[in-house]
Amino acid sequence: MARRRRAKRAARRAVRRKVARKAVRRKVARKAVRRRAVRKAVRRKVARKAVRRKVARKAVRRRVARKAVAKRMVRRAVLRRLAAAAAMEGQS
Repeated sequence: MARRRRAKRAARRAVRRKVARKAVRRKVARKAVRRRAVRKAVRRKVARKAVRRKVARKAVRRRVARKAVAKRMVRRAVLRRLAAAAAMEGQS
């Protein structure tokens, strides 16, 4: 009788241990999923930042190019004016 009771208790304990192990495994799996999600989010954030940096660099380059074009136009206009003045001097 006592042996049977001990066997029953052992069986119950085994079942409880099995359930606990399953719960632990589930917890670990959940943590892994969470970690994966976090890593993915971080990667996405970094990629977004990189894109923003790239766009900003492009904008700067465009601004510099526009300024260079404006400078060239101004220089050409000044030279034209000087040439016109020199031509006038030559005429008079």
